[in-house]
Amino acid sequence: MSRYPLVLLHHSGGTAQVFSGLVRALPDWIEPVPLELPGRGRRRRDAPVHTADDAVEDLAARLEDAGVTGEFAVFGHSMGAYLGLSLAARQERAAGRARCSVLFASANAGPLVAKPFFDGDPLDADDEEVLRVAGRFGGLAPQILEHEQLRLHAARLQRADFAVCDSFIRTRRGTKTESHLVVCCGTADLFTDAELDSWRLSSAASTERVRFPGGHFYLADQAEAVAETVATRLAALTAPADPAPLADPAAEPALSGADPARSGVRV
Repeated sequence: MSRYPLVLLHHSGGTAQVFSGLVRALPDWIEPVPLELPGRGRRRRDAPVHTADDAVEDLAARLEDAGVTGEFAVFGHSMGAYLGLSLAARQERAAGRARCSVLFASANAGPLVAKPFFDGDPLDADDEEVLRVAGRFGGLAPQILEHEQLRLHAARLQRADFAVCDSFIRTRRGTKTESHLVVCCGTADLFTDAELDSWRLSSAASTERVRFPGGHFYLADQAEAVAETVATRLAALTAPADPAPLADPAAEPALSGADPARSGVRV
C-alpha cells in the first residue's frame, strides 16, 4: 500500500520543527510532508509573505514540488489551521489537483468567530508590541528574547505571520471546505468549546473535537496520542486497507449545531 501524505503546516513565527515528535510517532503508512513558509528553516533567506493569499499560493507550489497527488490530509497548527483550510478549499476549486480529505485544525478558534490581532496593519507594529502579542501563547524561548539578533529575527517573522493571520480573518474567514474536520486543542489552551465548535461552519462534511492535555503547544508532550488520533481518523475516513481503525479514548462527541458563543483569538 502506498503511504498516505499528511501535510504539516506550522504556527506563526514557527517552523516545521514543531512537528518533530509527531513525525517520529506516526505509523509507517502515513507519510509526513512538512511545508514551511519563506523566512524560516531551509527557506530562511527567502523574504516572508504578508498576506493569506500569498501564503496559500506559496504552500500550493510547495505541495506540488513535494510530489503530492491524489488525496492527502493536513495537520495545521494554530496559524497553520487557517492556512490548511484555505489550501484545502483552493485544491477543491480545480479538477485534477491533489485534494485534502481530512483537515486536522489544531490550536485555533473557528475562523468565523475570530478577531484580528491588530486594529491596524501588523506590519506597522513595533517589535515590542509584536513580541508582546506572540508571548501570550508562550512560544518564545527566553534565549531568543535575550539575544539581540534572534529577537530582531523573531519579531520580523512574527510580524509577517501576524499580517498573514489578520489578512485571513479579514478576507478569507468565510472559507469552506469539503474536507472532514478534526478540531484538536490542548485542555489548557485559551479557546473555549464554543470557539472550537464553530469550526463546523467551515466544512460541508463531518466535524469533531478532540482535546489533549496541555496548552497551546500540547504537541510537544502529546506526540504519540496525537499520532494515534491522526492514524485512527485517517483509517476511518479514508478507508486504507491496513491498519484497522483503533478506538480513541480522547475523542469527544461530534460537534453540535449550537451557535458559537463568543469571539476568539488565535496565533
